[in-house]
Amino acid sequence: MDAWEDLDPVLKKNEFDEIVDLLLCHGLHKDLPNLLTEIIEKLPEFDGKLTSPFRQILVLLAFCNKFQQNGPLPDIKDHSFLYNLHEGVVGFLKAEPSLVELMSPASTYKLVGGLRLLLARSILMSSKFLPKDVETTIANYFPTFPVKPSNSKSWENWAEILQIDLEEKCDVLKQVNKVNTTSAKYLTDKLNILAVERRKSSLDVDDSVIIVWKSVAPKFDEFVRHLRSLLPENFLDKIASNSHPKIKMLASRIPPNASEGDVIAFFDYICDVEMETKFWTSSFVQQIISPVER
Repeated sequence: MDAWEDLDPVLKKNEFDEIVDLLLCHGLHKDLPNLLTEIIEKLPEFDGKLTSPFRQILVLLAFCNKFQQNGPLPDIKDHSFLYNLHEGVVGFLKAEPSLVELMSPASTYKLVGGLRLLLARSILMSSKFLPKDVETTIANYFPTFPVKPSNSKSWENWAEILQIDLEEKCDVLKQVNKVNTTSAKYLTDKLNILAVERRKSSLDVDDSVIIVWKSVAPKFDEFVRHLRSLLPENFLDKIASNSHPKIKMLASRIPPNASEGDVIAFFDYICDVEMETKFWTSSFVQQIISPVER
């Protein structure tokens, strides 16, 4: 008989949740779709419940990983996808200035500027949007000098992303203005012949967005690498290093290099332990065993 059968601990709800949280992190980090599916199917209440401080990075990383595996087409033509990707990347760059330092402001601009160009292009090509929507997008994403009340918010947005001071007129800012001017002209020229643009074949559109993506892709890949570097190397190690003796005991069942199948088996095991705990600590069972204990 396996000695562990005699050592299964009583697993409280908060302890169980902590382990499942780490397994979800592991599944997102290592891109283990079968593990994630198993957890969500068995514990649907955990969908969206991830409490790890690394939650935002992991969700964005999973989104980026899926895109890298399945893209770039048709995603780089889809305004909804591009909007979500843009918001995720920009939001994280603002929240983690260290990423801008790792990539450099110039590389960060190429990434964000490229995503904004693709997003603006997708809006321009979609019949869901009016010409005024395209004009607003161009003005918001590609402000040009001089900085004035009508475009100050757009420039402040770029300054916040790139961690630069608008007052200094540094070389990066000058380069941003130069490329913004080119991008704004390119999009405005397309807008002026909007009917012609929207009649283009899917193949022609594919070719044009792929050209843009080829310049963005290296910076996007760099961003994803730096994003991954902000995470622990292995979330399974966090189970093993947990200070709680019961969780540390359970960790002996799962090595850091465990396969996806091994992790799923471990998850099934802790679910069984938690179910047994609920049974033995239920008021019904406690009422039965209490007289015996007395």
